[in-house]
Amino acid sequence: MDAWADSNTSPFSAPATSILKHADPLFARVQDAKKSVQSDLELASGAEADSSSIQSQRELILAVCENDMVTFESIVHSDPQILRSSLTEMTGYPLLVFAIVFDHISIAETLLSRYQADPDAYDTEGPKYTPLMWAVHFENLPMVKLLLDYQADPYLAPKDDGKNAVSLVTIEMPAIYEFFKGHNLFSASATKDGIYNSPMSANNHEVDNLADQIRISSNISNDSVEEESMDEEAELAYDTELVQTPTYDYDKILPEQCIKFSDSDIPSLLDYIFNLRINSTVHQHETKIPAAILFQLMRYSHDKVDSADLTDFLFDFFVARLRSVTNTKSGVFNMAITTSDSSNEKNAAGGAGDIVLISYWLSVLQFLHFYFTKGRIYHAFPRYLQELINLTQSLVATLSFSINSRLNLLVDDCLINYTNLVDVSNALYAKDWNLFKNKNKKHPSSYDDILDMLYPPKEAELMKPSPVKYIQVLGALDYVLKLHAVDPLLRFQTYSQVFYYINATLFNRVIANSKNCSRVKAIQIRLNISALEDWLRSHNYHIYRPDRIGGLELLLNEEQRTLPLTNVLTDKENTKDIQSLSFLYKSLYYIGKTHLLPTIELLQWLQVMSGIKDEESLVNTINEFSHLNYYQIFKVANKLYRYEVDEPKLAKPLVQYLKSLMNEQGENSVSQTGLHYMTQSTFLSKEVYIYLNPNYVFAVTLPNLNELIVNYGAGLGGVKLLRAKKYQPSLPVSVLDDVDEILTQNKDSVNDTYDYEDVNENAENASQDYASETGEKYEEKTFKGAELFKQMEPPSTLAHKEWGAEDIDSNPW
Repeated sequence: MDAWADSNTSPFSAPATSILKHADPLFARVQDAKKSVQSDLELASGAEADSSSIQSQRELILAVCENDMVTFESIVHSDPQILRSSLTEMTGYPLLVFAIVFDHISIAETLLSRYQADPDAYDTEGPKYTPLMWAVHFENLPMVKLLLDYQADPYLAPKDDGKNAVSLVTIEMPAIYEFFKGHNLFSASATKDGIYNSPMSANNHEVDNLADQIRISSNISNDSVEEESMDEEAELAYDTELVQTPTYDYDKILPEQCIKFSDSDIPSLLDYIFNLRINSTVHQHETKIPAAILFQLMRYSHDKVDSADLTDFLFDFFVARLRSVTNTKSGVFNMAITTSDSSNEKNAAGGAGDIVLISYWLSVLQFLHFYFTKGRIYHAFPRYLQELINLTQSLVATLSFSINSRLNLLVDDCLINYTNLVDVSNALYAKDWNLFKNKNKKHPSSYDDILDMLYPPKEAELMKPSPVKYIQVLGALDYVLKLHAVDPLLRFQTYSQVFYYINATLFNRVIANSKNCSRVKAIQIRLNISALEDWLRSHNYHIYRPDRIGGLELLLNEEQRTLPLTNVLTDKENTKDIQSLSFLYKSLYYIGKTHLLPTIELLQWLQVMSGIKDEESLVNTINEFSHLNYYQIFKVANKLYRYEVDEPKLAKPLVQYLKSLMNEQGENSVSQTGLHYMTQSTFLSKEVYIYLNPNYVFAVTLPNLNELIVNYGAGLGGVKLLRAKKYQPSLPVSVLDDVDEILTQNKDSVNDTYDYEDVNENAENASQDYASETGEKYEEKTFKGAELFKQMEPPSTLAHKEWGAEDIDSNPW
């Protein structure tokens, strides 16, 4: 036996440690939970009171506690939905915690790898420790390494006391302490509450240290999108103009905090709002200004003039203009605009392909949502919330499709056909005409060949298509989202939509062409996809998660909360569901990797299929796949797979077994994947559940009140006053001058402009005079703008024909 593989040789897993573990009060709690499940199972074994599902759950918990892999696999195989049930509610401990406490690393690895257990799910009955905190508490270094390999968060604090896995590590744990110190996990914990953050800190939760080295060499600040520290206030304190800016009063209308206008000013004001990005070089990327102008106009029409129709007209005019500018007139951008001519690399007409324009207006909408929430506009106009949700969904879809139209031109050359492995080019296939094929390429064997590999590639090599060129497009998306300070939640929704399309496109390209369905080709494509994973690791952001996610209906009045909001992500707590809101609060690496899993599993199936010899190996292999259905597995094995010369073929009985699985359980496997498919029809055949739908548009969400306060307000403690001033709807002096000039020109050119304030003052004076002369109450008949839109005179039929008239009797002129 290998001494290094024997766990008993470690001084930290000695029998003394086991004795201390059993004396641990925390271990006693988990032991009591196990005994409680065991006693309930024994009492209910002869009775029929409990359902079979509850019994299976108890048996599953005991199988994890006792490291009974056979029982565990049989229960899960008979009921695949059992792991998605509320097992934690039965005992207060997740299955992963049981595996860690009783030191069953094989069970833990199976839960994480095969069944995608949440590595950050903490217990509810015990000390509220995450699985990583339990592993640190029991000084189980192999379990710590396993959890970190599956993206466990060492800085997650389930309780308000701030205790996390890093804070549990002490010098008395030499193995754990040296591991955390060697991987620089103490840096972020030590500087998290400090005034200044070290550039070496792991505050951005990045997986590898390469990004830290790049950040040091290029002197780039921390890219984390979590709540910033107090040094932001110190920076803003040097801005004298911001310090002198008065605090915006959302409860009372002050003279310089709203814009007085009339109905005839709306077109010219909206022209100024939509041309501000083009005409003003100073405020070209300040997305707060257009939202602030519109909000001040709506405050005047709603709070000052009290005209609901004028407010509706202004908002609807803005929405219609925004949809026209961003080419989302139909609600969602049409992918056919950019894919109709795949050979043309130019952007589509209008704003369809302009990612800078779309991200700009997406950022404007987030500030408009913030101002509507603070100004309680949603209380008076609840439909505005639904309209902003629809607009956000349209812009997120348009932005992602615009990026995807560029990626669509690169996917074949950069990911599918790009080859840097010699064996891929030298592979000979059984059904090809190989008579005149020679293995021209050889492995580098001489000293000169190896030396050439150590030098940087030449310019001609760099100009060729490669995965690097593909991820440069993703870098452009990341740049424009940061340029316009798009909200982190909206940013993650955009990334989720983009990586969903990337996966669907790659998946369909591979499974649609038998030339891509071979083991060596699968290895090369999988290697190219690893470049995407490296990009995700270097941009592995986390976003702030409030105590309660979602809850946009709370922004409305109590009587309006019964109105259902559409196109909104569900609030259910399921981080595996890509259509769940909780999925967006995981790391960016987790989001991107989850979207890429169908393609990764398809490539894994291509790599191992020809090596399967018996039915047991086939069943074990298929059970590893959670994002492939039986229709796809059977099609690859029966029709698409491209065998090499002398490569063993999958036995026909095994292919027939796959066919029987497809016929019997195909629909069930489709429902378990949770993916969106499209039907591929030809003249002679119709294929279902094979190809993924790349044009599926996800529902969206907007930041709730808690997130808005943290991101744009004074913070939960109300201490970041300068940041609240920075994002309040105040306008620069230059913008106020431009708006005042527009209003003055309109007033001089239009004689019949209606002044709402003058009418209000005249009505008040008239009521006082009438009451003093007659002693009766004056009935106010104030015209507040609503009358302008109550009557509409349709245009007359000038040269239009009356369809009911005869041709001879009527004169069309």
